[in-house]
Amino acid sequence: MRSNSLYLLSVVSAILFATSAFAEPTVSAFLYNPTADVLVLKYPYDKPTETEPLKPTLTLLGKGFPNGDFTLAYRIEAGGKVLHQGTADIKIENGWFESGVELKEKYPDAKGVSWELSLPNAAPIKGYAPLAWSHFHGRVKYIDGHWASTYINLVPITWRAPCEINIPVAEDGTFDALVPARVYSVVRVDGTGYGYDSLERWAWDFDLTRDREEVFTIGRMELYGMRAFDIKGGPPTLLVLFRPTSLTRVLKFDADQDGILNKSEREALEAALKDSPTTIGPELKADDVKVWLDGKPVRIAQFNQIPEAMGDGGWQVLYLLQIVRAPGLQRGVWHEVKLEVESQEELRGKKITDFGEGSAGFYRP
Repeated sequence: MRSNSLYLLSVVSAILFATSAFAEPTVSAFLYNPTADVLVLKYPYDKPTETEPLKPTLTLLGKGFPNGDFTLAYRIEAGGKVLHQGTADIKIENGWFESGVELKEKYPDAKGVSWELSLPNAAPIKGYAPLAWSHFHGRVKYIDGHWASTYINLVPITWRAPCEINIPVAEDGTFDALVPARVYSVVRVDGTGYGYDSLERWAWDFDLTRDREEVFTIGRMELYGMRAFDIKGGPPTLLVLFRPTSLTRVLKFDADQDGILNKSEREALEAALKDSPTTIGPELKADDVKVWLDGKPVRIAQFNQIPEAMGDGGWQVLYLLQIVRAPGLQRGVWHEVKLEVESQEELRGKKITDFGEGSAGFYRP
């Protein structure tokens, strides 16, 4: 009798687990209405000014659907009134899709998107996705005080995903935009001085589900591929991984000293990457790095240098540091680790300090 009860309990548990594993199909909608029509890019060296159009966009993210090729119909609405409608051919793989479309006009009054997914030999799946925005504003500053045309690039999920967002930064360094509320996989703050007198400021897994004010600082170092993670069941530490690049080290390959690497100079740099992981990555110690967790400074408990294989015989340098995480780090909340890094470099007999700032989100489900 006892064994039958245990068997019945295991069957019920399996059914409950299987049921919970299949969520209702959902679609999330993200509408971006840019504040400007064009992005103006003025260069600090001899290159013509460029302009790039900034288009309003709609992105639809679906989860929990059957795999296959389908048609998705959508309607942008406000108070029951249809502002815009259209269809998109989508390919669903592993139960999800993300589809984006450029719009011909802005819809600042929109409240939500009605959608309908057509299925062969079955009733269509319908639903409604409310729209939400976050007020994203603040300032970009350059560590040396100069200015270049600058913009902020928001990448929703991964590279080449539909409808990346570009936010122009005014010449006084300020930016102000309403952006679709979500966590963005990558935030890249870039300017026309890239590769000339500055690099980029990166943020990874950036929480914009809420209004946010931010100050981004750009210098001569960038921190790429930054990740913050912990070990389940391990000690109360966070591990932070990042790959720094020093502009001063890059410009050692600028043979003609015009400030920008040409094709042959880039080829020389790429060849040198096969000899050493610190060809363009600085040699760092723990004392060269400052760390904040949710805005509070924390101590580095361990600091390691790791050669990163690039896959083509080349190398770059990664650093892995450990910090003791604060007690009570909450689950279901996006935390953030921020780094500031400095390296002392030399270029043609001149001592130069390369500075970089970066951040990464950390989430415990």
